[in-house]
Amino acid sequence: MRPYDYKNCQSLFGYAADCHIRSGGKCQLCGCGGVPLDFDLWRQMTVEHLIGSSQGGYLPQIRVAVAARFPDISAGSREDLARRLDALNTVTACQFCNSTTSRERNDKSMSDLLQDATGSVDDVATAVASALKAVLERKREKAQWKLASVREAFEREVRGRMAAQPSTAIAQ
Repeated sequence: MRPYDYKNCQSLFGYAADCHIRSGGKCQLCGCGGVPLDFDLWRQMTVEHLIGSSQGGYLPQIRVAVAARFPDISAGSREDLARRLDALNTVTACQFCNSTTSRERNDKSMSDLLQDATGSVDDVATAVASALKAVLERKREKAQWKLASVREAFEREVRGRMAAQPSTAIAQ
């Protein structure tokens, strides 16, 4: 049998790999993972967009917003800015944190953040970075609150039952 094409795992390789490397393989919302890397946890990691697709937070949408905000800069400079903003807008998140925070809407879209900021390209990038840092902090707080509630329910409702119940899984 030939090896599986690992590139089919797009949440781990390709576009996501850079995000996971920036994040050190650690969920940026709850903190699980990191060094040393554990394969079984790493393979559960996803890319979380702080500002999601519905609010213009994916790279193709960011490109459009940057072009609207800075029509007079070169195409290369617009692409550089769009990629910088995309990197700021994406963090590694475990599946739990991604699934419990990814549907939340922000007060402002990516386009709003770009339009509201004033000054040079670098000034705008700094303002957007600051706004995205605030979004990350809000998501961290919510993820921590949700995780604490789920952990409490696990301890109360699941752990004892699992320990008392012999496994009925098919032997390997």
